[in-house]
Parts: sequence; structure tokens; C-alpha cells
Amino acid sequence: MAKRRANNEGTITKRKDGRWQVRITVGYDPITGKPIRKYFYAKKQKEAEAILTEMKQKLRTGTYVEPSKIRFGEWILKWLDVYVKPNVKPETYTDYYDCVTKHINPGLGHYELQDLNNIIIQEYYNQKRVSGRLDGTGGVSARRIHMMHQLINGSLKKAVKLHMIPINPAEDIELPPLKYKEFETLSADEVKRYLDAAREDRLYAAFLLELTTGLRRSELLGIPRDCFDPVKGEIRIVQTLKRKKLAGEEKSRLIISEPKTQKSKRTIPLLPEVVAEIKRFQAIQRQERLFYGPKYKDSGLLFTSQIGTPLEPRGFNRRHERILKKAGLKHVRVHDLRHTFATLLLQNGESPSNVSEILGHARTSTTLDIYGHSTSEGKVRAVSRMGKLINIS
Repeated sequence: MAKRRANNEGTITKRKDGRWQVRITVGYDPITGKPIRKYFYAKKQKEAEAILTEMKQKLRTGTYVEPSKIRFGEWILKWLDVYVKPNVKPETYTDYYDCVTKHINPGLGHYELQDLNNIIIQEYYNQKRVSGRLDGTGGVSARRIHMMHQLINGSLKKAVKLHMIPINPAEDIELPPLKYKEFETLSADEVKRYLDAAREDRLYAAFLLELTTGLRRSELLGIPRDCFDPVKGEIRIVQTLKRKKLAGEEKSRLIISEPKTQKSKRTIPLLPEVVAEIKRFQAIQRQERLFYGPKYKDSGLLFTSQIGTPLEPRGFNRRHERILKKAGLKHVRVHDLRHTFATLLLQNGESPSNVSEILGHARTSTTLDIYGHSTSEGKVRAVSRMGKLINIS
């Protein structure tokens, strides 16, 4: 007589050959979502019941693992394609895919998923820190290690949930601390020299906007024309423009996509002088549209080439370098103009939360982590102010 159990708790049935069959669902296929059922056999009913009880206990405690020979390299690529790709921007997926294929799989991909352990992963990270660069010139950065761990840990967490492995061997890993790179900034006097040198450049309004808002280059170049409101004196950041080579493509191309975080979507007030310069640039664009006629290709962006197409990031960099040379200033990157904006505000006592909102950081702590060391002058002023308050003689 068959003894049946409740749905999803397994069943025990007696076969025609006299044996007892145990059937139980042990998980779900990560691709199809269909249940994975296992069958066990016993000569006696009590043995079958003992098997079912043991299996249910393993499933409840997460200690059951379906025997598998799948290699970690196969699994992380499958995880990336099925679980990550639909939820990230194409350029983000490309970065992850490159990290897996160029760094992670050459070092860990040959291990069977169930053989991977904490020591193997820790030793892999340690080695990458010393000699992990693809050009053989030393170790990879701490930031790259953290990206590798994000991918390795994420894929293994999902493997645990799918009962492919009993525990996540990437837990309790020692990672190098993240340190923000030292960056160059311009002083207030140098900013004035920079803007004086940029004044004759066609894109002066763009450089002025950058130095008065601290936009990321991709945000600056991606501003839609209708996100500039001259009446309210503000711009809205809703998209970015980057040149990227996506996975499976041979050549890079300009890509418009959403900002990196929800906080990056923001509205920023503009100085009246900046509004005036942008309006002046738009007048130049209207003249260019008339001059080029059918050759003009309106991209709908605030800052464009003379024929209306999006600006090339590298071309924008070259303009910036010419301005620096003309002004006789030290070399700083375009991104360092963003750092300049934040540093000058913080050094002059602006609230970190206000600076964080303008920069589009997800957390004020990020602003302080990056720029905290740049506020030493402000700290000196704060201590001096305290001395005056308590009247130390």
C-alpha cells in the first residue's frame, strides 16, 4: 500500500517489483524554472521513510547538493547571462563580461563548482594583487579586485540558493581596502585662468557649466536640449553619453544610457552667467544649422558638433588639453574639473550634503570619502574659530 506525503514534501510509493520508491523535489532548474526531482529506492518501507526524512532535513538546512561536474567558469558565465544581463545596462554587462573572461575564468574557471573553496579564492585574489595585470606589469587595483569579488560572490550566492553547492566559499574573504586615487585640482585663481583661456573656444559654455556644477563628462555630453530650462535657470540630468565597445561587437560606438544611480538623476541650479552662455551657444547652433542645411544632423543634445552630432568624449578631452596649455596650467583631467568644483566648495565651508546632491553621489559618505582629505584648510579655519569662541589667550 502506497504511503503518500503532502505536495512538495516528497512521496513514497511501492513499485511492482516490491521495492519502495522515494520521490522528492530538490530544487528548480536555473534556466527553465522547472522542478528537479530525485528518486531513491529501498527494499523496505522504513528504509524509504528514513531516506525521505534525511532528504527533507538536508533541504531544510540547505545542506543538500545535487551532484554535478559543472565547472565554475561555465556557471559564472551562465549566471551572468541569465541573472545579471537583463538587469544592467549593456555597457555595465560588457564590463562584467570582460572581467569574467579576461581575469576570473583564466584563474578559477577550470575548477569544478563543488571543489571551489575559500582558500582557493583568497589565494587567487592575493595573486591578482601582485601580478594580475593583463600586460604583465604588476598587480591589479583594489577596485578591480572588488569587482571580481562582486561577480564571484554573486554567482556563488545564487548557486547556494539553487542547491548547487551547500555554502558560499566566497564568504569571509579578506579584500584590500578601497582607496580613492589622489587627484589634481585647480585653485580658484587657476580656474579663472582656465576660463579666460577657454573663452574663445566654441564650447566655452560647456566648460563653464562643468566648473560650476561638477558634472561627470558623460553627463555633460549627454544633456538633452529640452533638459535645459533658461527660465528656471536649471538643468536636469537624465542620461549619459559614452563611447563603449559592447560584448560581441568589434568596434566601439557612442551609447546614450541612464545615469549610474537614481541619485544621479537630478536637477541642478545654474548661475545666471552660465544660463547666458548656454543661450549664446544655442544661438551659434542655430546659425550652424542654417549654414550646413541638409548636412546638419540634429541629435537633440545641448552640446553638439558643428553639424549637430554628439560630441566625441576624446575630442572634448583634446579641447580641454589645449585650454590648459593656453592658460599655462598643469595637466589635469576633465574629470579633475569635477574634483575641483567639489574641493573648492568644501574648502570654503559648503555643506557636504549639498555638494553630494549636486554631484549625484548616492550617499554623502561617498563625498566625504573622496574629498575629506581635501578640506584641511577648512579644518584649520574650524579650529581657529573654536579658539576665538572660547577666547584662549
